[in-house]
Amino acid sequence: MSSDASQGLPVSPASPREAQLIAALAERDQVIAQQDQHIAQLDASVNELSEQLQLLKDRILETQRKHFGQSSERGCYLQLDLFHPQELPVPEQQDDEVETSTAAPGKRRKTQPPRGRRPLPPELPRETKRYDYDEETRAQLEAQNGGPLEEIGTEVTETLEYAPGHLYVKRHEVPKYAVRGEDGERTVVSPPRPSPPILGAQVGASLLAHTVVSKFTDHLPLNRISQQLARDGYEIPRQRLCDYSLLSASALAPLAELIRQDALACPVLHSDDTTVPQLEEGRRTTRTARLWLYLGRGRDDDIIPVYYAYTTNRSQEGPLEHLRDYQGYLQADAYAGYRNAERLQVALVWCACWAHARRPFEKIARKHKQRGRVHLVMKLIAAIYQVESRLRQAGIEDPELIRQERQRRTVPILKRLRRLLDRILPSMPPRGEFAKAISYVLNHWPALLRFTEDGRLEPDNNRGERAMRGVCVGRRNWNFTGSEKGGHALAILLTVLESCKQNGVNPRHYLIDVLERIQDHPVNRLHELLPYNWAPQTQACGEHASTE
Repeated sequence: MSSDASQGLPVSPASPREAQLIAALAERDQVIAQQDQHIAQLDASVNELSEQLQLLKDRILETQRKHFGQSSERGCYLQLDLFHPQELPVPEQQDDEVETSTAAPGKRRKTQPPRGRRPLPPELPRETKRYDYDEETRAQLEAQNGGPLEEIGTEVTETLEYAPGHLYVKRHEVPKYAVRGEDGERTVVSPPRPSPPILGAQVGASLLAHTVVSKFTDHLPLNRISQQLARDGYEIPRQRLCDYSLLSASALAPLAELIRQDALACPVLHSDDTTVPQLEEGRRTTRTARLWLYLGRGRDDDIIPVYYAYTTNRSQEGPLEHLRDYQGYLQADAYAGYRNAERLQVALVWCACWAHARRPFEKIARKHKQRGRVHLVMKLIAAIYQVESRLRQAGIEDPELIRQERQRRTVPILKRLRRLLDRILPSMPPRGEFAKAISYVLNHWPALLRFTEDGRLEPDNNRGERAMRGVCVGRRNWNFTGSEKGGHALAILLTVLESCKQNGVNPRHYLIDVLERIQDHPVNRLHELLPYNWAPQTQACGEHASTE
């Protein structure tokens, strides 16, 4: 055909069949071109969305790192942990300062740095406290001696103390007397001195109290406390401050046990838990341990004992053991351990938390700007809290009057809410957020109603959650515990400090006085040193330190 065309011969027209095929091919090519263009557009969109997704992931990770992670740019292996007792590091020596057995005979020997306790700086203010016999004991010794006592020396011990704004040294002076006995022999006697808070330590009760309160009440990390003390005149390493906290917890452990007993003796007990990361040998990541709160209320004397317990996991064994002998109302969330405790113990009655029941509805209501059924549910729940607010504003504190008002005003609201939830649930997708929120309320309905049966109860467990808030704030500073032992020490210190807070006791003044007395206090009278029974016998240390 090409040769005919080149010679100018006429070309025979294509048949209709060939024309259709040519048109179909052209149409196919056009469709393919369109599809290729669409695929290219989709690829570009996918690439753009992938970049946006990666950018959002990076932002989320960065936000989480800033919020929960380590702020220092040094490696995490350089960070000292909470309550991980270890020996203080030995300063590294330079090679030219280390003398070996092969050194040249004529080489000058380098003296090693002195070891032992550092002397307290002489420029710090001194406060002297002298321990001597009372008049009656002195009179007996003088009668035995046949005359006035002869002082032959003085034993002096110095401890580092802290007052707000400055450090000072407390000199403990114990005189030594020579007393002549019946046989004429001279004997050296000394008046007794109270035992120090930490045996063999160069630290006083006021500095221990400052360290504990600053870390666990004011949520300051140990490195900032160390820097603060350095500004005030004396530098204490961070690890030593950690040891001071650990030893303080050991001294206060008997009081924490008594607080636990008082908390479990209360007719109403609030409970909650939170996570605590814990280091574990052999693992590159931390273990997720748990800190449990038990806050007692409803006693006739209005005391509020607060007890913390530490477990290495969230197993039910922990709360079941803590609540084994408890008799009363337990206000907590719907954790399975609490519900099983109610099944195992007839005298324990679990009360659900309306704050936990309300939160899913609140999240759904925020997503829907137009008012709907979820807003009606929120309105009825808000009406429950309005009744409680009016009772507080009216100053009604008698449990029986509170119960009567709840039966008269709150119970009708709850009945209306139950009818509304029963009507909504069948029309909702079973796996939807709204259906799950409704099912939570209906599944725990009897426990959610129990606060109307006793005026000592509250609609929610917010009181317990507020007591846990300080732990969550402090956790951002100390990051993790160094061992299970450190976790138990953390629970002891929080038990004492939170009990002080709940009962209106100044924790600093309390710890100064109690740490000075607890070593010599009779065991059968330790209840006198509990925060809600405490009566101070000494003035807060360091208020009037003078320079000598």
